[in-house]
Amino acid sequence: MDPREVSRRKALKVAVSALVFEVGYEKAEESVLETLTEMLQSFLTELGRSCRNYAELAGRSEGMMTDVFMALVDMGQNVQSIQSHARRHTKSVFLPPAHSAAPPTLKTLQVGDRPSHPSHIPDHLPAFPDPHTYIRTLTNKAPVTEYQLVREKAASQKRDIERALTRFIAKTGETQNLFPDNTEAYPLIAVKPNPLPYLDALLCKEQDLEDEESTNGESEKKVKDQDTGQQTGGQGETQDAESIDNPYLRPVKLYRVKKKIKLTS
Repeated sequence: MDPREVSRRKALKVAVSALVFEVGYEKAEESVLETLTEMLQSFLTELGRSCRNYAELAGRSEGMMTDVFMALVDMGQNVQSIQSHARRHTKSVFLPPAHSAAPPTLKTLQVGDRPSHPSHIPDHLPAFPDPHTYIRTLTNKAPVTEYQLVREKAASQKRDIERALTRFIAKTGETQNLFPDNTEAYPLIAVKPNPLPYLDALLCKEQDLEDEESTNGESEKKVKDQDTGQQTGGQGETQDAESIDNPYLRPVKLYRVKKKIKLTS
């Protein structure tokens, strides 16, 4: 509901309460006051509508006192009793409510300066929002490119990773205590004894076998390519040499030298 309608409704309710008090009632139920207030509001609404109709009938845009009298007569009210009712001695006077100070509007956080309206936008339209709401702004920092800072950051990250892995292994695996009395201070990762430590250097690992297989495969491929290049050496002019990536496997190009023949008479 509109705040103005709420204030008008409260004023009508105060007037109805004053009339009820003048009649002799000391208190009234809320539902009764609401019903009487609704009746008074309906009466005033119909009176205003009739006044507007009489004013428009006379060719005026605003109503006059004569329009009010004509509307009251049309509604069946006694116009002569209005003056005596206004001069009654038992009427109650209620002080109007004091104007309360409007609550101060909280200042919102403003980032940047708001631009004014261009010439083609009227001034009664709302102002533009903060520029950061519709203009692209970078929120990330520029990457660090200095060599010293990059090395320091990489070293600190490596140290943190090693420390985290060491703590994880110390908590999940077997540990040795530096101090026998305190088992929680300075835990050390237990070393697993190996009866034959030299076998790791003699026996090759799976990764070494894979590297060896890949190396052998590449060497065999190179040999096949060389044999193919030698067999097709005579047809080097018809083969597209640019299709071979390795320049050492491309066929040799032989340039023919044209001999000049001198004619003697």
